[in-house]
Order: sequence, then C-alpha cells, then structure tokens
Amino acid sequence: MATELFPSSFRCDCGEELDFSEGTIHEMKKMSKNKHVRLGEGKHTIIFHKGEAKEILCPKLKKCAITSFE
Repeated sequence: MATELFPSSFRCDCGEELDFSEGTIHEMKKMSKNKHVRLGEGKHTIIFHKGEAKEILCPKLKKCAITSFE
C-alpha cells in the first residue's frame, strides 16, 4: 500500500517518492471535494476525491491505495 507522508509527499510501493508543495496538495484536496482530481509527477499519478488522496496510479504496480500518514 502506498503511504502519504505528512505534509506533502507520497511514497509508492515501488519505492518512488513524490514530493509536492504544501500549497499544491492543499489546493488539490480543496478541488476534490465534489469530483476526482489527478496530480501527476512523471509517470505516477495521485488521485484525490472528497478532500483526500485515495490512490496512486503506478506504471509498475498499476494501482496503489493510500494507507495513512507516517
């Protein structure tokens, strides 16, 4: 399972770590209140819905659900 690292980073099961600014993550969570929103860095894509990061689409693993803050 992928892990959300507080406050603005994510680690995929494949070992990739995605780092964003806190402002970007805050805006994505805000925009995702009523719809799915995607944020990509390279080949990985984070999907936000209802104000939370729900999963990472990984080209190696196909899909990883977000588990928790670390």
